[in-house]
Amino acid sequence: MSTHPTFSFDDPLQQRVYEYVERNGAVPSDELARAIRVDAGGSPSKPARSAEYRQQVRPSSDRLQDALDELKTDGYLLETDGRLRISVTAPERTVELEDGVVRIRPAREFDRDGLVDAMREIAGEQQYIVAENVADRLERESALVRANADRSRVFFVATFEPDPETESEPRSDVVGWLHLDAPELPSLRHTAEVTVGVRPEVRREGIGSTLLEYGLEWADEAGYRKVTQNLPATNERAIEFLTEQGWQREGERERQYCIDDSFTDEVLMGIWLE
Repeated sequence: MSTHPTFSFDDPLQQRVYEYVERNGAVPSDELARAIRVDAGGSPSKPARSAEYRQQVRPSSDRLQDALDELKTDGYLLETDGRLRISVTAPERTVELEDGVVRIRPAREFDRDGLVDAMREIAGEQQYIVAENVADRLERESALVRANADRSRVFFVATFEPDPETESEPRSDVVGWLHLDAPELPSLRHTAEVTVGVRPEVRREGIGSTLLEYGLEWADEAGYRKVTQNLPATNERAIEFLTEQGWQREGERERQYCIDDSFTDEVLMGIWLE
């Protein structure tokens, strides 16, 4: 996925397909075929500027497939297991633990519940206010990944798979995440805000630093130049972690948060990508 899509599709049908997938997340091919409509004259339906009635019909299967093929070729969409989604690609990375392996990769729609659970757990420590807000948005919105004229949002997850010799049933649990959110305002298009978190039981295993490195490499390749993160001043562990990773403390907002009836400053952290 390009983080700064042009949204100037050659075929209006391509734009209609892209917008539907972008709004709805992982979309089955048959659902897309039922949902997309075009004017009987051949152009995708748009809001009428007059009282003129335009009959709407489904595009032919060949025409819809041509539009999908172009979107896939141009890197806008991917199709896996019969579902279409916004294309976010990055090679998987692993962290070996004593009792299993952690895999770091782009998040998929089926990761949503585990992702929200991990965010809620860490937000419950009262040290990561932004994570709670992101979890709230995920529960309200249909799509995990967003890439439109107003914003771009991507998630990467760390999933733990236990050693099959010690666990009888295979499973994959979300134990960490990294989230990048960026506005499409021209003056801010070079920046993205990040949140990153790891469940307490697997901290100090190199998962957080690997997630951060993974996300920043993706952001650099996607064209971002600066990444920021804002934290309560009481989250000394996270501030120390980011400082060790080369981040700079750029400023503070006094009494920005009220946690347990006490006002807390917000620390602004940032890093420039080379």
